[in-house]
Parts: sequence; structure tokens; C-alpha cells
Amino acid sequence: MKKALLIGLILLPFIACAQVDEHEHEIHDEHEHNHHYHVGIAMGPVYVIGENEFAPGLHLHMVRLIDLSKGELGLGVGLEGIFDEHRHYAASFNISYLPIHNLTFTVAPGVQYGENNYAFTTHFECSYEFIFDRIHIGPVIEYAWATTDAHFMAGVHIGFGF
Repeated sequence: MKKALLIGLILLPFIACAQVDEHEHEIHDEHEHNHHYHVGIAMGPVYVIGENEFAPGLHLHMVRLIDLSKGELGLGVGLEGIFDEHRHYAASFNISYLPIHNLTFTVAPGVQYGENNYAFTTHFECSYEFIFDRIHIGPVIEYAWATTDAHFMAGVHIGFGF
């Protein structure tokens, strides 16, 4: 049952993205995206694999977007917290690729810390954003691996471009 719930949580953002009306894409493609910085927050339930439990999670990030010939590159920093009985946090360097402005793939190597230990970690994240002028909102999924544990998150991303 828990595996089915986990799979459902992971697939939910993709199913939601698939339901987007093609007309909305045309409207967003016509809109000029002229911001170069993005500040965002991703939040949702986190499944901590080694502990076999769910906990609330929060991920903050700030990224500088750089135009490429195809898509955009984002470079920035991120902070994450998982708020269970064994609270842990992570600080990371975020590297993002946006093939279209609404879709972001991120790899974020960094350091996880908590309870007097430090470990190397890498986060892999995908988000799809519906853009309302400078406000971005949409589903996000994440997998994070560290030498001490791993977790999945499926939730909501809210961002602001400037």
C-alpha cells in the first residue's frame, strides 16, 4: 500500500502537467519572459526511504537564468529542510536546465547536515510552472540521495521572477 501511495505521489505532478490545455501554452509562448532571477519555494510531503516514513519538507532556492541558443541555464543556491524527528537540512549549488521556460530540470550537489553529522548529497528535481506574469506555480518532484539516506518529494513549487 505504501509503495502504491509513493508511486501515486510521484506520478501526480506529471499527470497534472499532461492536462494542461494547449491554448495556455500558446499564450505563455507569446508572453515575453524578461526576468533573469528566480526565487522559489518547493514544499510537500517527503518520503524518507531509510526511515520508511513521511515528513513535511521545504526547499528554498535562488537562481540566475542565462539564455542559451536552446532554452535557459540556471545557476544558484538552495536550502532544504525535512522536519521529522531526525530533522536534517541541506545546502546546495543548483544547476538547472529549462528547455522551455515552464519546465525545469535541476541537479543540486551539496552538503546535508543534522544531528552532528555532515554528508555529501545530490538532489534531482523537476518542476513545471504555470506562469502568471512574474509569479510561477506548479507541481514539483524531487529525489535526493546522501551517503546517509535518500528521499522523494512530490509537492508544489511557487516562485517569483525578477
